[in-house]
Amino acid sequence: MEKKIGLKSLIFMNVSALYGIRWIAKSTSNSFGLGLGAIPTWFVFSILYFIPGALICAELAATYSDKGGGLYDWVKEAYGEKYGFLVSWMNWLAKVFWYSSFLTFLAINVSYAIGNPSLSENKYFVLIFSIIVFWFLSYMSTKGIKFAQIFTNTGALGSTIPSILLIAFAFIGVLVLKKQAPASVYTATSIMPKMNANSFVAISAIIFGFTGAETLAPFIKSIDEPEKNFPKAVLISAIIVAALYIIGTIAITLLLNPDEITASRGILDAISKGASLFGLSPIIMQLISAGIAFSIIGAIVLYISSPIKMLFGSVKKGIFSEKMTMVNDHGIPVNAVYAQAVLVSIILILTNLMPSVDAIYNVLVTMTALASLFPYILLYASYIKIKRDNKDIKRPYKMVKNDKLAIAIAKFLLLVTVLGVVLTAAPVMNTLTENIIYEIEMIGGAILIIMSGLRLWKKSEN
Repeated sequence: MEKKIGLKSLIFMNVSALYGIRWIAKSTSNSFGLGLGAIPTWFVFSILYFIPGALICAELAATYSDKGGGLYDWVKEAYGEKYGFLVSWMNWLAKVFWYSSFLTFLAINVSYAIGNPSLSENKYFVLIFSIIVFWFLSYMSTKGIKFAQIFTNTGALGSTIPSILLIAFAFIGVLVLKKQAPASVYTATSIMPKMNANSFVAISAIIFGFTGAETLAPFIKSIDEPEKNFPKAVLISAIIVAALYIIGTIAITLLLNPDEITASRGILDAISKGASLFGLSPIIMQLISAGIAFSIIGAIVLYISSPIKMLFGSVKKGIFSEKMTMVNDHGIPVNAVYAQAVLVSIILILTNLMPSVDAIYNVLVTMTALASLFPYILLYASYIKIKRDNKDIKRPYKMVKNDKLAIAIAKFLLLVTVLGVVLTAAPVMNTLTENIIYEIEMIGGAILIIMSGLRLWKKSEN
């Protein structure tokens, strides 16, 4: 009998899927970010949005542990197979954009790890490296969740250890040993988020940074005592992730002023600054970059197989060809994985036309955030409907014991998610022409994702 995934491994895998150290720099940069306003924003959203949202996923996963589709099964249970397919379709396409931005971040970290940071500004290096790595990881993901576990367990450490070092360098070097003055001035006024377009877009990115608790649900049959261990792992990992985001945001602004922080390289610049305060060898910086790179690989391997398995492995026959839905011995639709690799390669090539790596990264992240929030609208709406209509179903775990309170919390999360979608489309470019192009990309892309999914469903019914 195949060994099941235990609680400890599940926590590591959840942290790897949920936590992204890059969001610390993205949120605190004054360009497309919140600056010091990110500090209270991370705290508020972790308490009011992230933790309750993660616990809703835990309740649904425990309740429907006999199924294997995660978001697909939950939405299907509430609204039928059509919307189950639509949420799977939107979730998958959102991840396609996510891969592209994450691969860019990976290439930047690798350039630091090999001791050649200037490569991080070379668009062609980033492009070629990203395509090669994604194809390799796509192949690896076809080996099943147990194989991916090798990357995700170590990958969680590769993300959390650099975060702990960032925090240690900042708090010990700046506040305790006073090796430099704080790079930022913290007052009630300076940490208040500014109400402008950049802040609106950054808030939607923070909401996106707090998503992903449903990622492991499609593999719940591979988990030991899922009704017990899945909710426990989600809660523990959610607390760890929230703490890392909040404290990490303070740490990066102690070492660098928000005006100095860039979304793509801010984390590495801050850790490098902290290491220099202690006179540490540049090799330390290379090891840290390598650790972050490995954490990115762990998350990519996990995300490649999860949305693909949910979309191509769970939906009804006829929507996609048999060739696309055919699964291997590990339950992974291999041809769909490679088709996805082709699509990601095309997106990487097209975005390479933009003027700089940082510009490519920022636009990809924003497009990812917008596309990724749509499935959560259906998720929270489905939870509300299931709680109302399926009162007699056995629930091994509940977010809160009072169903009316649970529904009220889900309604609040639904409202916040809708608001995040709206805020993502805030105009942030410098000129009217650039803003028109940006809005066409954001709004037009979102409409295209939804309409293409509905078109595929309608075609399968004819």
